[in-house]
Amino acid sequence: MSTLMDNANTVSAEVDAAVIEALHEALESGELVLFVGGGISAAAGLPTWRQLVDLLVERVREQTGDEVAIAEVAALARSQRYSEALGAAEQALGPAEFNAFVEDALDDEGLEPPRIAIAIAALRDKLRAVLTTNLNHLLERAFGVEWDAMWRVTDEVAWRRRFILKLHGTLKEPHSWVFARERFLASIAPPDVRKSLTTVLSRCPVLFIGFGRADGNFDEMLADIHALSGASPPPRFVIAPGSSLTPLRRKALADMGVLLLPYDTPDGSHDRVLAILERTCAPRPRAITSRGRSIVPPPIPDLELPPSSSSPLGALHDLPPDSAAYDDTAAMTGALEASRRERASEPPASPIEVFFSYSESNRELRDKLETHLAILKRKGVIRGWHDGEIGAGEERDTALAEHLETAKVILLLISADFLASDFCYDVEMQKAIARHERGEARVIPVILDACDWEGAPFGRLASLPRGGRPVTSWVNQSEAFTDIAKGIRKQVEQLTQNPS
Repeated sequence: MSTLMDNANTVSAEVDAAVIEALHEALESGELVLFVGGGISAAAGLPTWRQLVDLLVERVREQTGDEVAIAEVAALARSQRYSEALGAAEQALGPAEFNAFVEDALDDEGLEPPRIAIAIAALRDKLRAVLTTNLNHLLERAFGVEWDAMWRVTDEVAWRRRFILKLHGTLKEPHSWVFARERFLASIAPPDVRKSLTTVLSRCPVLFIGFGRADGNFDEMLADIHALSGASPPPRFVIAPGSSLTPLRRKALADMGVLLLPYDTPDGSHDRVLAILERTCAPRPRAITSRGRSIVPPPIPDLELPPSSSSPLGALHDLPPDSAAYDDTAAMTGALEASRRERASEPPASPIEVFFSYSESNRELRDKLETHLAILKRKGVIRGWHDGEIGAGEERDTALAEHLETAKVILLLISADFLASDFCYDVEMQKAIARHERGEARVIPVILDACDWEGAPFGRLASLPRGGRPVTSWVNQSEAFTDIAKGIRKQVEQLTQNPS
């Protein structure tokens, strides 16, 4: 009997079909989390981790001539211990030289998102979130501005939706890079962070895609997720080249309860991934269940927001070919196209109050932000409030305290002056964080100007504009404020769907 991929390394057609049905059900649940590997970067022409380490070996040779250091990096690369190899290269070159070299080697500026990224992004209306080990911005560009990118694990992952979590950091922020396994484990060690990850991974199905035999840390990362997933986790799926799944590796994955979808790469490409995704997304006449009940667990109680309705995926369409493929490239002959979700949300019965906490020196920037929120105000979705709304004869401190206590969204407009202000930092910010932690309000840091804010109590929260890039650093500040307005709109839409 022929198999889906028709080679000796794949499982039987019946098992393939059963796994695809399970994956389809997970996708339709709206709870599926994607874990995306380096194949997406390689498909765009960027180096794989192995190729990056090889380049660094040559760089160490050029810059230092230290044969011991060269041999150490090369030996770690041969053992596929790439995170350790990167650490050894950083030590040999020094942080400044290492950071500059890596940033240049992995820079995706001018590169179009590859077809595999576009195909994955076509699923976005049915996904809960995306985790990735990639530093570049290809996925963010493929998913579009409606998805936020985060590169610090925070307690928000337990309830947020439609975000990309970059577990190794992001390219233009070297301080965010987490190559060493010890640093990654340290980053998820805080109890609130670990609890958030466990909450999601113990209840949400996970699909791994874009990993191949050149991903030395894949098994370690999967083991970490397995450890965080609890005793009876939901399904976990792996789409990977059959040639990368040795008998020992298959057994290890099976022991962790992973459902495999191997595929052939007869011509060196990974175009058969598309067939799996297409079958996964195809409409079914009825839901498939296992032993009479759904394999997808119920939504996370009290921590998540209900998924919005989404339009079905469209059909295949042809795309131009990618550049030459690497060992773990996922080059495709086509991609899935998804129609955008039409949001027909009704305005709330009463507008959601948005409180502006800011330093007086940033009044002009506050006014510009308020202007960019005008459409939400016109629709009656929000009502902005700041100290400029205090009328004649009103007690200022009383009015501020009352609105800070009742606002559902609190914007912290961050600058050096905000951090230096006793009232902004010690009164308004502390009160806002306390309400956020009790689930009474959403606190959103808005980074107006460059300052050392990441160690502040709000530093663990996702900030706007995306990536925490200060508004004043944008060439076109209107683009920054538009990005902020879209981020606020998303939070407000979530609140209207899940009022408390």
